[in-house]
Amino acid sequence: YSLLLQDKTGIIDAKVWELNNGIDDFDSMDFIMTDGMVTSFQGSRQVNVSRIRKAQEGEYDPAEYIPASKYNREEMYQELKKVVMTITEPHLRKLAEKYFIEDTDFIAEFKQHSAAKSVHHAFVGGLLQHTLAVSKICSFVASCYPVIDRDLLITAALFHDVGKIWEISEFPANEYTDDGQLLGHIFLGAELVGKEAELIPGFPKTLAAELRHCI
Repeated sequence: YSLLLQDKTGIIDAKVWELNNGIDDFDSMDFIMTDGMVTSFQGSRQVNVSRIRKAQEGEYDPAEYIPASKYNREEMYQELKKVVMTITEPHLRKLAEKYFIEDTDFIAEFKQHSAAKSVHHAFVGGLLQHTLAVSKICSFVASCYPVIDRDLLITAALFHDVGKIWEISEFPANEYTDDGQLLGHIFLGAELVGKEAELIPGFPKTLAAELRHCI
């Protein structure tokens, strides 16, 4: 079998010359663990694979194998949490806290995800980096124009691209999902916010509609 193995430093050819008990099933674009001997063939390096298997969750950091934000994701996330804590309207604050502080599964996906397939921030941590930047811009604009509802604007900034989590598949594929192609991230994000608002007691319907409109 001929393979192409890739990490963030580049791509190398690999060969599986014979099947044995150390050669497990894996698919294209899987993260894999492999043992082999690096040799030279026609002037290029090549790996002769002796063992290979699909890597398990926790055995790898996607940022080591695919494009990633140049900023520390945990530091960006801590900064984003501070933005959430500046929201004073109780219903919007509850909504933002639910996803960006309390929901550990959502947070893990949000910190890893790209913000696009190719146009902008198409790398690990891209969605977090982009959302933080937009939130900062909106905070500055709100400080310049007191007439703006800052709480609504900041909440909209936080949620404006969350639909990307379901629109685009995880790395390394980073391809449009069926929902992404059929519905798009704007609809998916607005739907998420609308459904969650209904679960928060006393959430004003007009405020929920305004937030969905912003998204």
